[in-house]
Amino acid sequence: MSYKARIRFIKNKVVEKLYLFLVCIYLRFKYPFYFNLPNTQIYALHITIKFLEILKPQKIDFFLVGGCLLGAVRQESFAGRPSDIDLGIKEEQLTRLLEAIPLLIKNNARNIKFIKKKSNGKLAKLQILFRCSLIDIEIYRKVNMGTDEMWLGETEGRPDQKFNGSLFPIADLEHLMSIKAYGRIFLSPANPEIYLEKRYGENWKIHDKKQFFWNKNKSK
Repeated sequence: MSYKARIRFIKNKVVEKLYLFLVCIYLRFKYPFYFNLPNTQIYALHITIKFLEILKPQKIDFFLVGGCLLGAVRQESFAGRPSDIDLGIKEEQLTRLLEAIPLLIKNNARNIKFIKKKSNGKLAKLQILFRCSLIDIEIYRKVNMGTDEMWLGETEGRPDQKFNGSLFPIADLEHLMSIKAYGRIFLSPANPEIYLEKRYGENWKIHDKKQFFWNKNKSK
């Protein structure tokens, strides 16, 4: 990286941090109920609320997966310092999402990346970039696993090569359940604990002491 490019990179980082700091001051007054949330938490929640509100007319059943679901089940808030928002949709609702891309761009989505499966070229996930936040949308498709039909997703773009995707029984995505995070209701696959153990291992309930807990009773 050249000297000028390095200076430009540092400058952009400083500008983004300053933007996040200032916008979070505004968000504390926009959402007084969340006044004491850490900056990354209140901003991630804001982007999630904004995204779901924009696409509400499309009637797409977005459900939490990944770190967002882990945090919702374990601590009723998103896990870690959530710069990424992890959501899933069923393939049958993908067309509605693709048709809504102009609407997202109109509402300040800065970039949309389409990630395809290496095996067959089908769309595996969308990454929608808003300022200081990325929304990962995993697409789940029905596949035959022996004699059983299941939903398969989270198959591409993962740095952990040992992780080969997530499987859900058909009923778990056909009958989504409600789950709380930050006192709000989101959608979740049924039986999320089974998914979380497969995704994060048998110790998924053990958390870093630095993790933010909306429901502090769950940290005991």
